[in-house]
Amino acid sequence: MYGSEFAVLHDVIIDPFRAAGRPGGENMSSVWNQKESEEYFKLKKSYFRLNCRNLPHHPFKGRNHLNGWFKSVMCVADLNSTLANQINGITIAVQRYEYVNLYQTMADFYNVFLIMILFQIPPDTINILYTDGHPAGMLDDTWQRLFGKIYRAGHLANETKFAKMIWNIQSYNCPLQTCSLPYVPYLERFRDFFLFQHDVTNMKVLNCSKLSVTIIWRRDYVAHPRNPSGVIQRKIKNEDEFLESVTELLRGHEVKAVQLETIPMEKQLELVSETDILVGMHGAGLSHTLFLPKHGGLIELFPAYHNQGTSHFQALTRWRRLHYVSWKNEYRGNEYPNKKTYIPPTVAISKMKKMVEKLCPQTVGVRSLKHHKKFQS
Repeated sequence: MYGSEFAVLHDVIIDPFRAAGRPGGENMSSVWNQKESEEYFKLKKSYFRLNCRNLPHHPFKGRNHLNGWFKSVMCVADLNSTLANQINGITIAVQRYEYVNLYQTMADFYNVFLIMILFQIPPDTINILYTDGHPAGMLDDTWQRLFGKIYRAGHLANETKFAKMIWNIQSYNCPLQTCSLPYVPYLERFRDFFLFQHDVTNMKVLNCSKLSVTIIWRRDYVAHPRNPSGVIQRKIKNEDEFLESVTELLRGHEVKAVQLETIPMEKQLELVSETDILVGMHGAGLSHTLFLPKHGGLIELFPAYHNQGTSHFQALTRWRRLHYVSWKNEYRGNEYPNKKTYIPPTVAISKMKKMVEKLCPQTVGVRSLKHHKKFQS
């Protein structure tokens, strides 16, 4: 055990017949409205078998699924070394929770990355074992891009022996989940690793006469089987007006708007790594703050019904020393059905002005913005 957060096991056997739950990997359309509880395995004693003697009573911190795994471990004197199914190398076992939420999955990615750094493991040699029964999700390809082979515990047909297995840190215990931390170790290195694994090597340099702004739209889409309608929260009602206001303000600069779910991760990363200012309603897509250039900034928008508090994305800007501007709707009349919020053009303009002045406080181009008719309202 390491810091009561993760464990390293050698020559461990998994018996798939000692677990109950969905196998995972199904097409979403075949499992509509299935209960989330069905996607987590119920393990019986001897699901894991190890060559060991005594085990600690409660080795992991707090409410941690690793304690449940530990209870399923059986110590045996002799392991069957003649098993037909054997997986060599290092396998990191991951139980994913919000498996299609980019920020929550980013915590899993980061935890695996920390283990990779600690043990100096080449990423392409790391096996990932999903120890859950989630159906196929839009981030599965990203796991494959970052690391080596992907296995599903629910797809193991027979007892399987793993030469070396590491139980990953629980995602909710990830440093990225604690906004109050003064810093997060290896964060810039994690950013560079993530981009490199997607063949993105852009080194954006700030050019105040040609700023790049990317607006992220949140629109209804189906991400998991418990929301077949696809309706999501925190959407901008007046997208066209919002985009027009920012574009008119920043004439001569580059302003783009995108729905991230419609483009591959590699293209998302290329876009954000070339973006100076990222704008969007609070949501997992703002995890891309991690991939902004080192001079970049985030404008985060909140509806009236959101309990703002400290945002994970605000914390990301602090840890990375980026610029941050936020706005929360205080007028109930701006809230509309279907979880849409009207954002007045004056808000879009004033917040963009504030961010531009943070990035480019001394440039002539920004001084001219102060005299723009939109700023005189």
